[in-house]
Amino acid sequence: MKPLSTQNTQQEVMPVERLAPKILPKVLRRFDLTTIYFAIVFGSYGAAQMAAQGWAGIPMMILAAVTFLLPCALASYELGTLFPSEGGIYVWAHKAFGPVHGFIAGWLSWVPIFLLLSLDASVISAHMQYLLNAEWSVWMSVCCQLAFVWILFALCMLRLRTSQTVVNLMFFVAIGTAVVALVAGLLHGHPVNPVTSDIVSLDLHKWGFLYSAAVLWLLGVEVPYNMSAEYGNHKRTAKTMLIWGTIALLGAYLIGIVGILWSTPVADIDQTTGVVRAIATISPFASIIVTLGTMLAIFAQATAVMNAYSRLLFVGGVEKKLPDVMAKVSEKRRTPWPAMLVQAIGGSIVILIFTTHTQLVVSYNLYLAALVAVWCASLFYIYAALLRVRRTHAGLYAAQGSGVWRIPGGRIGVWMVCLWGTAFNALAIYYVFAKPWVDGISLHAWLAWLMAICVSVLIAGIAVYRFGHRRSQ
Repeated sequence: MKPLSTQNTQQEVMPVERLAPKILPKVLRRFDLTTIYFAIVFGSYGAAQMAAQGWAGIPMMILAAVTFLLPCALASYELGTLFPSEGGIYVWAHKAFGPVHGFIAGWLSWVPIFLLLSLDASVISAHMQYLLNAEWSVWMSVCCQLAFVWILFALCMLRLRTSQTVVNLMFFVAIGTAVVALVAGLLHGHPVNPVTSDIVSLDLHKWGFLYSAAVLWLLGVEVPYNMSAEYGNHKRTAKTMLIWGTIALLGAYLIGIVGILWSTPVADIDQTTGVVRAIATISPFASIIVTLGTMLAIFAQATAVMNAYSRLLFVGGVEKKLPDVMAKVSEKRRTPWPAMLVQAIGGSIVILIFTTHTQLVVSYNLYLAALVAVWCASLFYIYAALLRVRRTHAGLYAAQGSGVWRIPGGRIGVWMVCLWGTAFNALAIYYVFAKPWVDGISLHAWLAWLMAICVSVLIAGIAVYRFGHRRSQ
């Protein structure tokens, strides 16, 4: 398929731009987008993984926020207001480079849903075992994870307003878990782990893998734009989302890390249940309450993920890149149920594949590393698309007027943001493959699993594209 010319790409009105506003309800408000962004990105278990490496987790989280999150947020903000259409990064790449690149960007952005669902399911299983003070067999854990995925599917089949209410309520619960962890740590008086010089270390040679892990816990700023047809005033809504969502996000991570390190020796920090175990050092009863709250927050996170990512499949159906059934929504609830069903099935298959690892912590870290490798690969399109449309879509910028937010500094400002973001995005991918993130797996096995995941994503993407190409012809 030949890429569209610059003129045609600029003037083209994609089917999804016409149909999505008519099919999907415009029910999301500014606070909804803020909680969606927070839910997709934040996980209290992320604070536990960062704290497991000691005080270096704090500077690496801050460094990742400045070098990775900030440029990605700025670029997404401009593109999201220039192209306020359902589909986010798929539409951005399509408008900039044509349908082939639109598919590649959309595919790489969507595939992480399988690992995200599996990740959330594994964390739910770990917290259930902690709550019941039990150690399950592999298959017992798998059954719990599969049940989580399908209960989640049932919730997301309800009206978006209903499932979004759950996400909104759990926003406060998620922040509360981090705050309680900090309070529990401070009640110890003196920190269990004395503050070291690592708290100001920016040595990527030593902490490169931790930087990649921090990037993982900040991924997702572009995902809420997948639902752009379902909210209005994109410039104002996105501004609220990015400012308040980011403040809440970084605040929750940092106080969670401090709380864990203040109360739990580094050697004893569990990378999945670290927050609740830190609270247990002060009050076992409070730890039980926070465990329940954490599980509910994880459920809300998965709900936001399921809803936002299903829109990419919906767009693929509308654009004839996927079977027409993907463009269907339920008549009463107006939710893209076929897309959600595919995601639930895919997440279940990934969970079953990873049962070959008898150690949950190994599977957990493989989920995380693979997420960084695949997800970050899609983000290159954000920076490339922004540079392209600044040059080719000047007329659209003028037509949209004040509705489009622009990166300050003109051409120099845009190039600085894009080069900065691209360089550190590549660095995050490099450190994924440099060394295993966890003991219990050799470097050879670590690379083999990651390469297997990446190759599988590539092969599946080629197959889906060829199918969609034949249909469009």
